[in-house]
Amino acid sequence: MKSNARYEFAVPAKLCAFFCTLITVFLITDKDNLWMLTVTGLLYVLVQRQWKQGIGFGIFYLALSLLLLLIRQGMRMPVLSEFHIFMFWWLTPVFIVAWSLMTTPPGKLSAFFSKLHAPRSLTLGMLVVFRFFPTMRAQWRGLRESMHNRGLTTGKQMVAHPAATFEYTLIPVLMSCLQISDQLAVSAVSRGLDTPGRRESYYESKMKAADYACMALFIAAMMALLIGGRMA
Repeated sequence: MKSNARYEFAVPAKLCAFFCTLITVFLITDKDNLWMLTVTGLLYVLVQRQWKQGIGFGIFYLALSLLLLLIRQGMRMPVLSEFHIFMFWWLTPVFIVAWSLMTTPPGKLSAFFSKLHAPRSLTLGMLVVFRFFPTMRAQWRGLRESMHNRGLTTGKQMVAHPAATFEYTLIPVLMSCLQISDQLAVSAVSRGLDTPGRRESYYESKMKAADYACMALFIAAMMALLIGGRMA
């Protein structure tokens, strides 16, 4: 029987993809060539069979590209400016590879940083940062369902009482952010982060040929875009 389990790159490959993308985005001179990096990031996500994320990021990038094209043709945005649209379009490759890293099981991240003999404070900070947004996403779903059941997000409520709707949304979100940070820190400690000695993970974390190919692809893309942009 054919397995439907998705393949997942090892932590070193994910970190390499993230830092190569981050460096390229901030140092590239020809911003119009960033679409190549975005395509590379989408392939990186789709290879791991993260179909929903890949399609979502693809639609998001195409929508931003269309808006930028219309703005350059003279269209004016009523809410967001051209700078905001360009900023999201510019950072889309980072969002793509960062999301794959953030959804990595904490045990894999902890074991990898332990092998590098990284300070525990750094490991704890990285775990909290990488797990914050996926956890916040789950919390937001529950909050949205709770507000919907109470009739606080209906169209009539939002139009008649926009300030109250904003208050009902903002305060629970801020409280969730504070609670999530504490919960993630406690979760990392309860997983044995403070224990002396080398930490391991029950997840399979060996580097494979696909991981080395991923690292080579992102390094090559980074060098091509940076060097090619300077020579143009």
